[in-house]
Amino acid sequence: MKINYYILPLLVAGNLFYSQDKISMKNGSSFDAKLIEVGPTNITYKELDNPDGPTHSLDKSEIYQITYINGKTDVLGKYKTADEAEKFIISKINEYGIDRDRNDLSLHAEFEGNNIKINSLNAKGRIVHEGDFWDFSKVVAFHNISRRKDNIAYLNIVTYKITKSKKELNKLVIKLTDHEVAANVLEAMKDLKIMLKED
Repeated sequence: MKINYYILPLLVAGNLFYSQDKISMKNGSSFDAKLIEVGPTNITYKELDNPDGPTHSLDKSEIYQITYINGKTDVLGKYKTADEAEKFIISKINEYGIDRDRNDLSLHAEFEGNNIKINSLNAKGRIVHEGDFWDFSKVVAFHNISRRKDNIAYLNIVTYKITKSKKELNKLVIKLTDHEVAANVLEAMKDLKIMLKED
């Protein structure tokens, strides 16, 4: 039997090309890699285009999801569904949110599809400042939490603001009265962005 040695490398290369894992990050990026190990706190992998190169490591807290060669998926994010993440975000903004300019006004958030709207309310629950809609499926960046004195924290999210006349890239700022709550809301927002992006 005659073997064509020219075809064999192509078959092997094709097999390597399709034998890849996919890592989806919480920042919205994703890449293909060859996983070496998934440990308790981090993962190690090699780049597909450099299999003999160095082994890289990532903290699992930065990863939303891993899709393995066999199609199995591990969700490392805290929230498994968009609805679960949205409910958490709304409940914490409504409980801990205050107006950026007036501490006597509370915030009331609600989702409509992929968009969040946050109004400022007075003590009687009436809207004082009506918010715009902000698209959470197209978040460009989540900035680090801005911590201030008296346990005040600001979330800064760069995404598209939707008004009646246009849709423009802008920064949504949410003021919360608890640093730890702000960190938890940010985590939920990052998970939500990934889930909305995949839809």
